Amino acid sequence: LDRGLSAMSNSTLRKAFRAKQASREAARMRLLTTAWEIEEAEHFAAFLGALHLENKRQLNLASDELDGLR
Repeated sequence: LDRGLSAMSNSTLRKAFRAKQASREAARMRLLTTAWEIEEAEHFAAFLGALHLENKRQLNLASDELDGLR
């Protein structure tokens, strides 16, 4: 590896360095995107839980009203 690197021109080494930086940045962005997707899923799950409770409450009210009519 050392021999191969020493044979490269400075311009080629800079390009290799930039390619490695871009690869690291792409991985970092994928990690950040995944974190936001997890955040989104958690918020959506909380929303669905709240919606479920509201629907359940409305169903109980409707059941109570129906029982009152009997």
